[in-house]
Amino acid sequence: MKKLLVFALLLTELALAQVTPQTQRYRDEPRGNIQYRREGVMDGNQVRTLFYNNGEVGQWPYQPSGEWPKGTGHSYLDGVSVLIASEVVAPGNNQVIHPLQTSYREWMDKDPVTGEIWGLEPVPGYMNPTETKPAMNTDPKSWPANWPAALSLTPEWDGFWYGYFGRGVMNSDFETFFVMDDSRDKEFMRTPFNYRPIASDTTRGGLGLRVEVRGFQWSQVLAEDIIFWHYDIVNISDFSYPRTVFGFYTDCGVGGSDDSEDDNASFDLQLDMAYCFDSNGLGVPDNWKTGYYGYAYLESPGNPFDFVDNDQDGMIDERRDDGIDNDGDWRKYTDLNGNGKWDPADNEPLNDDVGKDGVGPFDRQYSGPDEGEGDGIPTDGEPSFDKTDKDESDQIGLTAVSLYRLGQGGTGGGWPKDDEAMWLKMVAGTFDTTLQKANISMVFASGPFPLNQNSRERFSMALLFGEDLGDLIFNKETVQQIYNANYNFSKPPIKPKLTAVAGDQKVYLYWDNIAEESRDPFLGYQNNDPTQGYKKDFEGYLIYRSTEPEFNDIKVITDSKGSPKYWKPIAQFDLKDGIKGPDPVGINGAHFWRGDDNGLRYSYIDTDVKNGVRYYYACVSYDMGDPSFGTIGLQPSECTKIITEDFAGNLQFIDINCAVVTPNAPVAGYIPPEISGNVKQVASGIGTGALQVNVLDSREVVNGAVYNIEFLSSNDYPLFKTLSYQVVKTLDGTTDTLVTVDSSYFGSERVSQPFDGIALTVLNDTTVTLIDSLTGWLVGKSNLVMPVSPDPTPIRGIAWPADYEITFSDVPMDTTFIQSPPLFQRFPINFKVWNKTEGKFSKVAVKDNDGSKTLSVGDMIQILEFQGAVSQSNVRLAWNIAYDAPLNPNTAPVYPVSGDKFQVTTRKPFKSGDKFTFMTKAVQINNSLANEEMAQIDVVPNPYIGAASWERRNLNSTGRGERKIDFINLPAACTIRIYTVTGQLIKTLRKDSGFTDGSLSWNLVTDDGMDAAFGLYIYHVDAPNVGQHIGKFALIK
Repeated sequence: MKKLLVFALLLTELALAQVTPQTQRYRDEPRGNIQYRREGVMDGNQVRTLFYNNGEVGQWPYQPSGEWPKGTGHSYLDGVSVLIASEVVAPGNNQVIHPLQTSYREWMDKDPVTGEIWGLEPVPGYMNPTETKPAMNTDPKSWPANWPAALSLTPEWDGFWYGYFGRGVMNSDFETFFVMDDSRDKEFMRTPFNYRPIASDTTRGGLGLRVEVRGFQWSQVLAEDIIFWHYDIVNISDFSYPRTVFGFYTDCGVGGSDDSEDDNASFDLQLDMAYCFDSNGLGVPDNWKTGYYGYAYLESPGNPFDFVDNDQDGMIDERRDDGIDNDGDWRKYTDLNGNGKWDPADNEPLNDDVGKDGVGPFDRQYSGPDEGEGDGIPTDGEPSFDKTDKDESDQIGLTAVSLYRLGQGGTGGGWPKDDEAMWLKMVAGTFDTTLQKANISMVFASGPFPLNQNSRERFSMALLFGEDLGDLIFNKETVQQIYNANYNFSKPPIKPKLTAVAGDQKVYLYWDNIAEESRDPFLGYQNNDPTQGYKKDFEGYLIYRSTEPEFNDIKVITDSKGSPKYWKPIAQFDLKDGIKGPDPVGINGAHFWRGDDNGLRYSYIDTDVKNGVRYYYACVSYDMGDPSFGTIGLQPSECTKIITEDFAGNLQFIDINCAVVTPNAPVAGYIPPEISGNVKQVASGIGTGALQVNVLDSREVVNGAVYNIEFLSSNDYPLFKTLSYQVVKTLDGTTDTLVTVDSSYFGSERVSQPFDGIALTVLNDTTVTLIDSLTGWLVGKSNLVMPVSPDPTPIRGIAWPADYEITFSDVPMDTTFIQSPPLFQRFPINFKVWNKTEGKFSKVAVKDNDGSKTLSVGDMIQILEFQGAVSQSNVRLAWNIAYDAPLNPNTAPVYPVSGDKFQVTTRKPFKSGDKFTFMTKAVQINNSLANEEMAQIDVVPNPYIGAASWERRNLNSTGRGERKIDFINLPAACTIRIYTVTGQLIKTLRKDSGFTDGSLSWNLVTDDGMDAAFGLYIYHVDAPNVGQHIGKFALIK
């Protein structure tokens, strides 16, 4: 057998010594090195864990390591690492060896001289070298400036996420990508083995493997307890490896890092899943109820050379790198006009034919056609073809599981350094699960299979969590369906950008409307029309407020089993589209509330807050779902809300739709900024709407600035529409245009993007209507009733956006314009109509109901305007004014006399040239006022009885956690000295902050580093140029 293996390897070396250009590009990259290791945190759903770009997930004793649910501090794993091993013959002694490629926190093979770790290490270039974390889609700062040349990308990819689904495509809520190689493993390069994977590179060790890794998380309720891991292993060596095994090593840790001696583990071959659980179901500390965690193959390695349908999908020896659409599910463009080519001008759908970058015209990052786009032929990188189609792999599934007691001190033959022993645990047919209730190590694997030179093999895993085995199995079956659809399941809308500004016992929130342009390919085309692009499924916004960064304290909407499924918002705003109430699909009896058809808003003021408390906010966009989708329907999805905080309470990451604020009263002597100028009426122009100036951040308000709000409208007067406005600022003789705001941000609950600490709300009168209170007799004593109304005649009747003044006289002043007997005739009239808005006299018609050829009671005055030249064909009926007797028939009519005036006033949209003008005055601090307000200085809580409401939770397994009291209503700059009642100075605090926060916290630790004893204390506040204040407080145990 050994001779046959040697002969096969020699033939392989001779036949496959030539490498492809792509393999050469991989070889030319810098090698992996421990110096490029980075640590990140995955927290895109309910699972939060440390991960590393050398392939490790979790790392005992550091946290979070498999924390679930996120924010509880409940840990489930002590560590996970990927395992790759191949069978080769060492040329130095013809010994069959099984080099194991992995990376783990301990008991790795090392250079006996230098101590260098021999294992998988990250390849540079795939993250920002100045960052401390691997590349993540949620943090553009973590991306490299240019993606490495080995990826064979075009320059258009730079600046965009290198997404699994295409350039800049972020189908998942969290995605990470990194590359590692085994070049540092020199174990079998030594005598007597003398194995070198690349003969021309005498310093490169290992098997000559490159490993591309992606991790995914989705926040959708069906996938919120799962992390997806996707691995691509590329053989860049000189050899093919007929027998290769992929797998994982995991150190179970269900119940926490100090509860490892009572773990159980098992497996399920039908689900390709291995899992762990705690024997007594209790974790430490506090005996919390434990659940289950498992690792399941979603896609196992394939064997496309054995003439067997390994995965029983009807295809034999299918591959993901053969340039063939093996399962025939790739869809070319739709040729709507039948001319045999893709016509983008006709909005012909591309379907899967989007080109190498995976991006089509309806993606936000689309910059034009790329290689393969619309050519009717599958191209590498397009959906449902080769590397993006998991069905094009002849998977062999889970083939080995081995449980064994963790060997202390590196003993027991089950550590990454034990190549041969680990190979035996990984090969097919090994299902050793006899050990239970112990500190368990587990190896599970898939193989053997061939890994040929220049070839790429893929496998995907799911790290799953569940309340019990049934819940874990449900999650596995659900996640398999998601994966079987190539991760293409309904995705939530784009995240809105949230801004939060803390005030005194309130928080002002506002956000943009970018989410409303979201499209979901999963749901098909808009109105079932391919030319309109993929369906827009945005439905509304949810506003969440929590005292925890994970928002778990508000996840209180439970299913029929009592498991929390949904978060309770403090506000919800949805489209007025008839989609409202509970989603009919639901999950285990829990139903997403779709809203009340109350309309969209873009701002919210939260007044249900306490000063001194840190609050976590999120503005979450959600879609409408589709109850008729498939056989069971599709429930609504909401976008993620990610705020990362370490166990000490330090903020690590705040997503764009989240905010963290602490409301507080301003400092003593604070005089708020002032806005002057008429914002109820335009300084010039015709618009009748109003402007609201909202001060968001008083620190940024500029002193002495003059702002002109200048509107732009369409040119089709009188049917014009207001399009936008721009903010023009003049300061110290310099004029700048700050922002341009489109009309989608007009409305009572909508605000502009902020500038100089303020934001604007524009109230625009979009429809021309009468202002009744300003329409009627202006001068004179006439009691005739003259109701005004727009003319209903189609096309010719237009409610004209103008104000009018009708002046009466004792003699003829004008002649009616329309001659159309018997009701309309030309005759002299004793009044004229002045168009105040346009500065001209208007033509008039009189509907002569009594045929008297004079204006008399019962007639109707018609104000005429013209679209174009003054002619009969261009006449428009602007306003009808009845000329009626008094309502009381017993009242004698009083007719207008010379000099009497009647006015017509209308509401009008803002038009080009309209503008508001206002000025700002910055915040002031008045020391005299501050001195008066020093009497309001206080300590809260007082007395302090063991705890305060604003103290943050403690996730550490030991220790008291945060303690603090706050001094409030302080001046901007002051020194606080705290004394015992005997006069001993124990603490000195100094404040020199901005004027928005008049508080200062003390953590109850003295200057000597000791916890303050319980008792009564005196404090003295000294504020230079302001004054002094003395008070007292108590600490009670």
